[in-house]
Amino acid sequence: MAMILIGIAPLASVALAGVIADLNGCGLHEGFAQPCSVLGADIGGVLYTMTTLGWLMLISLFFLAGGLLGLAGEALGWALRRIRGR
Repeated sequence: MAMILIGIAPLASVALAGVIADLNGCGLHEGFAQPCSVLGADIGGVLYTMTTLGWLMLISLFFLAGGLLGLAGEALGWALRRIRGR
């Protein structure tokens, strides 16, 4: 389960940055930080960092695939044990 969370984390970071930017009427660009004021504080740099962390998906997708394959293997093992038990 931890591998799946590691695999999804960069995608969640990019999605959350997009939602925050949209809700506050801010632009979001991967090339540079744009100013974004939320409750009087400029979080443009934070949103930029969250967006560029999406590049970690190139590595973390292997964790996601491994985690999903592990879950599928466990489900198959559980099904086979249940069939043999009958």
